[in-house]
Amino acid sequence: MNERINSGSREELESLRIEYQNLFDRSNKLDNKVYISVTFLGFMFVFITSLFGSIPQLTFQGTKLQNALTIAYVLTAIAVAVTYVWNLIYFMRLLAPEGILRLDPDKIAREKLDKCEARKAEEKLIALYREIVNADLEKLHKRCDRFVRGLRLVIVTLVLSFLTYALQILLRLLS
Repeated sequence: MNERINSGSREELESLRIEYQNLFDRSNKLDNKVYISVTFLGFMFVFITSLFGSIPQLTFQGTKLQNALTIAYVLTAIAVAVTYVWNLIYFMRLLAPEGILRLDPDKIAREKLDKCEARKAEEKLIALYREIVNADLEKLHKRCDRFVRGLRLVIVTLVLSFLTYALQILLRLLS
């Protein structure tokens, strides 16, 4: 019976250690997705800057429809610029160093595992791992949620960009 309990606690400890390593892997994958998003924003920058090229040529000496489209064009161009900068700031903040808890030697030393019997040491180690894994999982879930919100903001910026581009085309056709 005692051997089965020890075997079970060893299996739990091993699964917690694997989950602990997986947390770092998932965090790195999330960072890579953020880097890809920032790279995409770089490509969007080229498209967005082309939207501002015709602003100096705008005049208010056309029909009421042209004047309304001109005002809408300028407003959407400003909205694109604001959301684009917001995107950059948002994703850069996601790349800020995250305080991930680690099972460092000092924590283990404070628990004095070397002075415990094997079973008690395993139980303490399991409790330490469980605490760290749960706290880090919560942080990772929050970062993932923030990443998804950031992607929604990218979509808003992209839609606004295409709307601005459509208004630019309409203004050229009406000129």
